[in-house]
Amino acid sequence: MELIISRNELNDRLSSVEKVINSKTSVPLLENFLFKIDEDSLTILATDLETTLTTTMPLEHKSGKMSLAVPTKLSEILKELPEQLLNISINEETYEITLKSDNKNYSGKFTGFSVGENGEDFPKAKELDEAHKSFEIPSEVLINGIVKTSFAAATEEARPAMTGILFDIFTDKLTFVATDAHKLVRYNVLKQSHEFEDSFILPRKPAAYLKDILPKSAEETVKISFDDKNVYFDTPEYSVKCRRIEGRFPNYNAVIQQNNPLKLIVDRESLFKAVKRVKVFASESTGLLKFELSENQIKLSAQDLDFSTSAEENIACQYSDEALTIGFKAALLEELLKNIECSQVQMELADSSKAGIIVPFENAENEELLMLLMPMFLN
Repeated sequence: MELIISRNELNDRLSSVEKVINSKTSVPLLENFLFKIDEDSLTILATDLETTLTTTMPLEHKSGKMSLAVPTKLSEILKELPEQLLNISINEETYEITLKSDNKNYSGKFTGFSVGENGEDFPKAKELDEAHKSFEIPSEVLINGIVKTSFAAATEEARPAMTGILFDIFTDKLTFVATDAHKLVRYNVLKQSHEFEDSFILPRKPAAYLKDILPKSAEETVKISFDDKNVYFDTPEYSVKCRRIEGRFPNYNAVIQQNNPLKLIVDRESLFKAVKRVKVFASESTGLLKFELSENQIKLSAQDLDFSTSAEENIACQYSDEALTIGFKAALLEELLKNIECSQVQMELADSSKAGIIVPFENAENEELLMLLMPMFLN
């Protein structure tokens, strides 16, 4: 069998799919790509048993049908070749693969692992139950939801449900939520019509894969299908199938303080840079940043008693309520400010013991972004 295919397109697809391959897997076959050739299309699949990435691309001419496992060395070779039409010959009995390049500097061959003509030995993703649910959203919405929330998910496995992104589906909106118990991000996408209300938790790894491979156009749509164990994301070119995180996500609405009486408006970039500067002088053990509010002014301060260092900086803001001093972990405040895209932010506070709320002063159309940061104890 002979395949004629663009080097650039094949290289792009392999680079996207190979991210899921785990070199430390106990199943050697999973260290390979699965190539499924069906006349004039090539489907490339990779899996770590938890997540499966699939992409389909056209071939230059009809090539027949077969399946075989292809070593990831093919991807390494393609990275060193210039753009051209490649000729890939496959021995259908021995599964030997010969790659021929127009570039005189390269002509070589290697052997793929036999998996049977139908690829029966390569693990298959579990099919969804017949009672599964499906809906479609613009690709841009899905990417924004992942980008705006994934950084807030927990990295420790003590509470698995908090290591992913909650997709909370309502009949008129879609809500993305992530939290690690110290910070929380809730992103509402309004005017989204769904025929049902449900939810699932997407693990961080497949969320990262989606962020990289999905088209960033508002015209492109993604079909999302899920049952009680798995969730599938499908576009014309890519498919991501993964196990959803089991367990109950925290009641995020219950921890969001409503009607905070103290409100201030400040330039996001000015506050972000000031936090970065003052953070350098914070205690390495606590990272405490003191946040002192007075009329139209924020005083940021930090100190490290072990090294007898300290710093403070004043920032102009719009604030006319009572004076307040509250403590935040500097690194977390910096992270939240870094991941909010707006010129001005509004902070909503109640007292030094309650969480602070950060929102854009003006949300984008049909969007509502809210960030929550738990305070730190002040001596």
